Amino acid sequence: MIRRLIFTSGLVLASAVAFSPKAFAQTVDVNFTANVGPECSFATPIPGTLVMNSPSNGPVPGPPIPGNLSSLAPGGVSGQVDVSCNTNADLQITDVRFVSFTPVNPPNPFDPPFQPPQGFMDAKAATSIDQALGVGDMLPLEVGNQTVEVDMWTDDPIFEAGIYEYAVTLTIVP
Repeated sequence: MIRRLIFTSGLVLASAVAFSPKAFAQTVDVNFTANVGPECSFATPIPGTLVMNSPSNGPVPGPPIPGNLSSLAPGGVSGQVDVSCNTNADLQITDVRFVSFTPVNPPNPFDPPFQPPQGFMDAKAATSIDQALGVGDMLPLEVGNQTVEVDMWTDDPIFEAGIYEYAVTLTIVP
C-alpha cells in the first residue's frame, strides 16, 4: 500500500510538473507605415482681390491718368495658399501675368480689339517670418504648415470697364 501510495504520489507529482504551464518567451511585431509626400505641397489657393488705386499724375506734367490695380491698395485683398513641408525648401515667384479680360459692355464691332495690358506687373509673397519681393525672388519655407500671403500689382492704366484677371505663379524649389 505504501508502495502504491508512493507510486500514485509520484505519478501525480510528475503529472503536475509535466502539465503545468511554463513561461515561454513570446514576441510580436508592431508594424508602422509612412506615406511621405513631396518635399512641400500646396493646398487650394484662396484668390485675392485687386482694386484700382486712386488716379495719379504720370511722370510728365499733364492731366491725371487712371491708377493701377493692386491688392495692396485700400479695399484690396491678398491671395493666400497654405504650404505643408516635410523639409526646408524655398518658394519662388516664377511668373506674374495677365490672364483675361471680360468687358462690362458688349464690344462695339467697329472698335479695335482689346489689347491685353503690356505694362509692369509684380508680386510679393510672405509668411509670418520672411517675404519674397518680385519675380525670381526666393521665400524660405520651414518644416511644417505655413500660410503664404500673395500680393500683386500692376502699373497698367485701366481704360475700359470690365473684369481683369491676373495670376501669380509660385514654385517650390527643394
